[in-house]
Amino acid sequence: MLIALTGTPGTGKTSVAKILKKKYRVVEISEIVKKDPSLILYRDEKRNSLVVDIDKLREKMSSYDGIVVGHLSHHLPADLVIVLRTHPEILRKRLSTKNYSEEKIRENIEAEAISLITSECMEMHTGRTYEVDTTEKTPEEVAEIVMKIIEDKEFRKNYIAGKIDYTEVVLNWY
Repeated sequence: MLIALTGTPGTGKTSVAKILKKKYRVVEISEIVKKDPSLILYRDEKRNSLVVDIDKLREKMSSYDGIVVGHLSHHLPADLVIVLRTHPEILRKRLSTKNYSEEKIRENIEAEAISLITSECMEMHTGRTYEVDTTEKTPEEVAEIVMKIIEDKEFRKNYIAGKIDYTEVVLNWY
């Protein structure tokens, strides 16, 4: 089973993945791309990031069994998708500690406020998308929830995607 752990940068994917690695087979898309540069289409200088060939990545990971972590992982043929979410104002604080431009921070918090990744996931993976609010949780707490979502079909009903709504934050920006 391929499980996608996705979310806007800064929502806690890497921190949670470190904990999940103790129990599950986990790989981060960034690791896959480092090992196979043919997956890179080009470098986006404006965003200081690599643009990945999603079709090649999808083909490469089609038979993977485990958890794939990254904000592009939901583009894979996943059996289960878990989106990590964080309140945009908290996300802004987290992203400001990274080497991100103000434009990149704004782009990411806007994407989080309008539920961009959750919306994509719900469209691509109807009935298989779940989301966890990481705003006031430790990585350990989030990892525990993720494990329960993976292992307990009844428990995962509590985390069906579409319940987290940060759109009111956008109104405060204008």
